[in-house]
Amino acid sequence: MALFSKPPAKKPEAAKPNLKPAAAGTRAPVSAREVAVQAQGRRAVSERPRAQPEGDFTVTGTSLVDWSPMRTSIEVAQANPGLCAVLENAALLYASGQTAPARTMLEQGVQNDADAKVSALAWLALFDLLQRSNDRAAFDRLALQYVVQFERSPPAWEDGAKTPLITAKATAGGYVQLTGKLTAASAPQVDSLRRAMAKATSHARLDLAQVAGFDDAGAHLLADALAEVRRLRCALTLQRPEKIRAALDILLRRGRDAGEGPWLLSLEFLQFDGKQEAFEDRAIEYAVAFEQSPPSWDPPPMPEAEALVVDSPDATADSEERTVGAGVELIAWSGVMTGSATQPMAKLSEYAYAHPVVPIDMSEVERVDFVCAGALLNAINRVETQRKAVQIVGASPIIRALLLLIGISPRHFLKKPQ
Repeated sequence: MALFSKPPAKKPEAAKPNLKPAAAGTRAPVSAREVAVQAQGRRAVSERPRAQPEGDFTVTGTSLVDWSPMRTSIEVAQANPGLCAVLENAALLYASGQTAPARTMLEQGVQNDADAKVSALAWLALFDLLQRSNDRAAFDRLALQYVVQFERSPPAWEDGAKTPLITAKATAGGYVQLTGKLTAASAPQVDSLRRAMAKATSHARLDLAQVAGFDDAGAHLLADALAEVRRLRCALTLQRPEKIRAALDILLRRGRDAGEGPWLLSLEFLQFDGKQEAFEDRAIEYAVAFEQSPPSWDPPPMPEAEALVVDSPDATADSEERTVGAGVELIAWSGVMTGSATQPMAKLSEYAYAHPVVPIDMSEVERVDFVCAGALLNAINRVETQRKAVQIVGASPIIRALLLLIGISPRHFLKKPQ
């Protein structure tokens, strides 16, 4: 008889779960929708991917999504009318300035992709890009296919509408911005000033904050344009010319060696500043240096006080309130809108304090990048927490696709303000 009992038999241990982390690296987003989901902070799976989108869809900087207690997440609508994978990716390409790849993607999509074929918005976005590239032949060919596909009339070709903006920005409100170094190659930019003056009914604005420098030919171009504005008796406000004016003051100390262009440009600035005494002193110096008669004192008309508009919000897009239609007050944006667009968004919020409905006219907007679209989404969310409405009027189809993708609801888009 054993003095001690046998130890109990050991039970086989259950297999331990594998607690090792998954292989290093996460799957990068492969579609525009995943890029939008990532930027908005949505957990598409249990662990949100941290990788930046690869390829042409790189998004830099932090997310612009505004997290508030009342809205803990922002979902990309899964059934936005007209959106499909082809259109979403094309919208992101265009938002990053890649117009040609976006057009190619849409052209192939409406022919070969089942979802794009039945998406009217994808077709309209392609019409939009063909209009912007001024390709009338391709536009007409697509119009015939559109009629067969949807049994309805296609969009009409608009002569001279939505031509691409290159370096200067002109808007219906009479705003022009010159950028870079002014040289002989800046003639298209300076010509935009003449076009803006032809359209302006009261006065126009010329923003010089982004001018990086000038040579003799570039200064001469701008001086000639300003002289023409004076001869036409148009009211023009020069905005933020301080950098150019300081450079001219230093350069003119060299006398004749400074070149005739800077001298003439300096005289034009004095005309627009209304400084007759300083103008006459410099005109005498010009006559001595170049041995020819200087321009006569003939200042342009001053803009009426009530017509003056605040400075342009930034270098990428102009924003101003205007009255259109039957007394409907709009916030009008135009040009290429990039980055956080702090001042336009601040003006939107400021407008919302005094109005129950905030209509934004985007009919003159050339392009909106991904970051700016996120900033607009945040601004709309803030306005709606005040129990007020935002209406987006006139956004082109390719821009509308981006805004839908980022999470702006279809209910915000109108053909005309209500």
